[in-house]
Amino acid sequence: MMDVHFLPIEMGDGMALFCSGLAGHFFNRPGTHWPESDVTILEMGILAREGYEDQLTVAYISMMSHINDLVERHQHDARPTLVVTDEGHIITTNPLLARYVVKITKMWRKLGAWFWIATQNLEDFPDASRKMLNMMEWWLCLVMPKEEVEQIACFKELTDVQRSLLLSARKEPGKYVEGVVLSDNLEALFRNVPPPLSLALAITEKHEKAERAAIMRERNCSEIEAVYAIAENISNCNRA
Repeated sequence: MMDVHFLPIEMGDGMALFCSGLAGHFFNRPGTHWPESDVTILEMGILAREGYEDQLTVAYISMMSHINDLVERHQHDARPTLVVTDEGHIITTNPLLARYVVKITKMWRKLGAWFWIATQNLEDFPDASRKMLNMMEWWLCLVMPKEEVEQIACFKELTDVQRSLLLSARKEPGKYVEGVVLSDNLEALFRNVPPPLSLALAITEKHEKAERAAIMRERNCSEIEAVYAIAENISNCNRA
């Protein structure tokens, strides 16, 4: 049994971790009021890396609590609130965050707020996250191999028709990507055709970055000008 005399010391040591260094930079300084806006993009940055789970937990719960205040304030408005988390497996594989998200998103349904997560990884989910995925009302699944279809089947019961529909999705790099939307009332195959400029802005592959850098050197232009040049090339190729 832990000696109660050591509890204040341990609590103080725990707080000290958030009062200096990188954690102190984020959590131990005056903040500014979150401005009223239609869209807010929050980049977690280094907190999403391994080894920073404690700081990510504090930051994410603080953000979700603030969003909860906002949706309670605007619960009588007609417009819904969408809370989208990219690389969602970072949140769902964190046992502390998963339990919190399950509880708060249950309440959000009555307040007109909807929690969306985007992830490419459904493996190694803790029990709390499995409850979250079992609650999902909508699944938007981009083209995926059979192994990932089986991962979805761990959280959502799939019929043979739904499995075939998921496996029928196709993609053409630089042109389109297909996917499947599943809900209680809708099952459909869709095709997403992003504009050339969006494709050019979103490039992440090494050879694509090299192409952008080559255009910058060749034309002695800025990165954004190179993006427009790549978008024009994509548009010309699609018309050909």
